[in-house]
Amino acid sequence: MGNTVGSKFFFKTAEDYYILGLWLADGYWRSSSVGLTSVNPKLINKFINFLQRVSSDHTIKKRIYEVKEGNKRKQTAFQIYVNSRSLTRLFMSYKTGVLDIPYYHLMAYLAGRIDGDGHIDTKHRSGIRIAYSSEEDAKRDQKLFGNTNVSLYQYKAAGTFVLYLKKSYREQISQEIKKYSLKLAP
Repeated sequence: MGNTVGSKFFFKTAEDYYILGLWLADGYWRSSSVGLTSVNPKLINKFINFLQRVSSDHTIKKRIYEVKEGNKRKQTAFQIYVNSRSLTRLFMSYKTGVLDIPYYHLMAYLAGRIDGDGHIDTKHRSGIRIAYSSEEDAKRDQKLFGNTNVSLYQYKAAGTFVLYLKKSYREQISQEIKKYSLKLAP
């Protein structure tokens, strides 16, 4: 009765929920593979450690997209993934289903989202924003954090939705988020 990959109750720790937030932001998936694409080696290493822990019987594969003359790429990008139908099903159930994240792991999940698709404005102190390509995804997170704590805007020209953490909420949770976030770490 162990905790097998694909189990409905797989995500249990703060680190697991951080990875879920990160994957929902920068995740990679195909029919039988799941992974992460990022230009940040620290995020890639964090995801590799997660995959080694939960899917040690599967080979972790890596693709590197180098900066080359003539292409639009400005930074080297990494794609880390495993071929595992059960792990893919698990992640996809969170991508398309209801997010049921325990309150005590919500800040870890938010930190993953911020590290993946978020921006922290430290220069002008306007706060934290998270970009989404899907309105459904953005509204789902808006519900998680509460309509009074965040504002959701649609930028039609860019084809994105952006969730802004209101200043009072941001100040209330910033120390807790810093425990998990690589972007907010000192």
